Amino acid sequence: MDYPKISVISIIYKVAPYLEECLQSLVSQTYPNLEIILVVGQGKEEDGCTEIAERYAEEDERIKLVTCTAAGTGDARNRGLAVATGDFIGFVDGDDYIEKDMYEKLYSLISFHNADIAVCGKYTEYNDRQVADPQHSVQNLTGEGACRMILEGTGFFFHCWDKLFRAHMFEGITFPIVGQLEDRFIIGRIMARAISVVYDTTPLYHFRVHGDSVSHTQVNAEENTKADEIFASIVESKYPSLKQQCEAFVVYDHITCLQHLILNDEFTPAKAKKHIEFVRQRKKSLDENPYINRNTRIKIFLTLHFPKLLKYVTRKQG
Repeated sequence: MDYPKISVISIIYKVAPYLEECLQSLVSQTYPNLEIILVVGQGKEEDGCTEIAERYAEEDERIKLVTCTAAGTGDARNRGLAVATGDFIGFVDGDDYIEKDMYEKLYSLISFHNADIAVCGKYTEYNDRQVADPQHSVQNLTGEGACRMILEGTGFFFHCWDKLFRAHMFEGITFPIVGQLEDRFIIGRIMARAISVVYDTTPLYHFRVHGDSVSHTQVNAEENTKADEIFASIVESKYPSLKQQCEAFVVYDHITCLQHLILNDEFTPAKAKKHIEFVRQRKKSLDENPYINRNTRIKIFLTLHFPKLLKYVTRKQG
């Protein structure tokens, strides 16, 4: 049987303590036709990542090694895509690792369901424990259903690493090279163009939580909101039936921006204005929107009528 090629892109920067486990999980994959692309970012001080990656590249002919000046996750992902020759694309971050049959299973899902994207579940790896995603039966989603799942927060999200994509899904798309929300900008656009997405919650990806994780630094709420507004605009245009979910999704972001301003002691009328106006202009439709939960409704009310109380509540919770 001829197996199509899967290109797995791993971005590597300052992850030396975890890199051996990551690379070993890649070279041990049971899928028989793999191209492994290691994009190693190099800074002023080397931590051993380049040496480890070079050693693996010398020992395994499936590995392509790309070294470059560290310029952010988006730049690294673009460099990986530029040299990828596979029919399918996957991503594994250099401080994480995967089950040995992850890509075999994801390819089987795509092949059996004739899907554009396959998504798996994950283990979240903490220093003292491992937490698996809740388990559900396999879901074969339309593009609309996949977007609904993201908007309603009922399953997978905007990550690259828990998915296998048909390579053509990236045609005409590059990751932004500024900021820390590259996945959010791109995966939203890709998901909105998908026709079929298959989701199996079986945990196959090990997402590591540690002190240096970019995902756990202070999130840029403003950038987050911009990305979500773009996603919501694309989805609402393509799937008008999801208009209320899009509205609820984005208003939550604007409330979050306000709360970040409060917690960071940066709340001023000028900085808060656009977020408050967003909520104010949509008050009527928000009142009638069934996808806005009770907690968010309370915050909307406080935003419009008792902003000082919103500050008090936010600081107490934060």
